[in-house]
Amino acid sequence: MTLVASSEPVAPAITKPDPGGPAGPRAGRPRARKFPDAYKRRIVAEYDDADSKSDKGAILRRERLYSSHITNWRNAINSATDSAPKKRGRPADSEEVRQIKDLEAENAALKAKLAAKSQELDNANKALEILGKGVAFLELLSSKNAK
Repeated sequence: MTLVASSEPVAPAITKPDPGGPAGPRAGRPRARKFPDAYKRRIVAEYDDADSKSDKGAILRRERLYSSHITNWRNAINSATDSAPKKRGRPADSEEVRQIKDLEAENAALKAKLAAKSQELDNANKALEILGKGVAFLELLSSKNAK
């Protein structure tokens, strides 16, 4: 059994509870450990290079890890190298969809402009009708006064 001595620091075994941390049922409990990506890659590589099960077990004991850590980290490393990171959220609109949205917005603006112009035209027609009635009334008055 050969153990490889590493000059890099070992991951912390247990972290102290955060005194300013959350109150409630989890208060006073240790927090979950977080490992940097470089550390994960180094340990997975060292684990994969180990010759026997006893060497692999020694690495896990030394680092205070479980084999599930190695499995999960290896899967994450492989999936990260297999493809680019997947973008989160809603996919971007295609050119056609963008054009349709632009045309719909332009159509809505033109409809609003048409409605405003129609209202303006109706007001002008009403004003002309009232003016015509006023002229007719004045003509009627003037014809009565002429008799």
